Amino acid sequence: MGKLPNFLIVGAAKSGTTALYRYLEEHPGIYMSPVKEPRFITSNFLYFPFQGVGDEKVESKIVKDWDSYYRLFSNAKEENCIGEASTDTLYYYKNSIPFIKKYFGDVKIIIVLRNPVERAFSAFTHMLRDGREHLSFEQALQQEEIRKRENWEFIWYYKDAGFYYNQVKAFLDNFSNVKVCLFDDLKKNPVKFVQDIYRFLKVDHSFVPTTIGMRFNMSGIPKSIILQRFFTHPNFFKDTVRVLIPKKLRLKIRTTLLKKNLKKPEIKPETKEYLKRLYKDDILKLQELLNVNLASWL
Repeated sequence: MGKLPNFLIVGAAKSGTTALYRYLEEHPGIYMSPVKEPRFITSNFLYFPFQGVGDEKVESKIVKDWDSYYRLFSNAKEENCIGEASTDTLYYYKNSIPFIKKYFGDVKIIIVLRNPVERAFSAFTHMLRDGREHLSFEQALQQEEIRKRENWEFIWYYKDAGFYYNQVKAFLDNFSNVKVCLFDDLKKNPVKFVQDIYRFLKVDHSFVPTTIGMRFNMSGIPKSIILQRFFTHPNFFKDTVRVLIPKKLRLKIRTTLLKKNLKKPEIKPETKEYLKRLYKDDILKLQELLNVNLASWL
């Protein structure tokens, strides 16, 4: 048996999980999987191949067997906490929870939630960024049920992934240590946010990561397709830079350049109002479940 995670970041997608992964990765008491999203848990019950545009590249990175998954944690030494961050685990809660309980036990669970309207549009612009989405946001929302039936990868489910209540309730009902956080708090005060997570994991909560405040996995429309492809596709120069430049400096350079290269489109007011109405009941139930004020989402 190798080492296995004793905590999981399970989602939601496009809610700051990449930033949280980076902050935890830096902590000397925490070991994070070198693959940010192995997605091993859901690989045990999802159907392959995925059928969406560019889904084959995503699928090629999924860790689908036990031996490969174990090897992700083989370098964990003195760290008290071992974790990974696969954001589809939350969405596929009906199947992922029984699997986690059977093979991982009562592990600690971290959930980060974002205003579902903002999350949906961010997922859409993420796909625009990667050159995979060719419809307008409104057209994509109309096509969502078809995409689901055709077995497109879950990132395409812009609308459906934002119904958090049942997802979160299921994890709260099945695990004894669940930490639910808000993306708004991460934006407002990232140091306080991550140190609160450190407390939850029972590691030194005075630690401040050097990457704090950096933006990761940003969405938007690329101003330069060439620059975007350079950073998102394998190439010889990237491999050379990886050897010569320390990881933290590479991250800083990459995020700075990508931020400058991305422009943010605006969601149409009528589409925003439609989604707010759609999510209203779910948000109100979630607000009561978590005993937090989510009025800003409404």
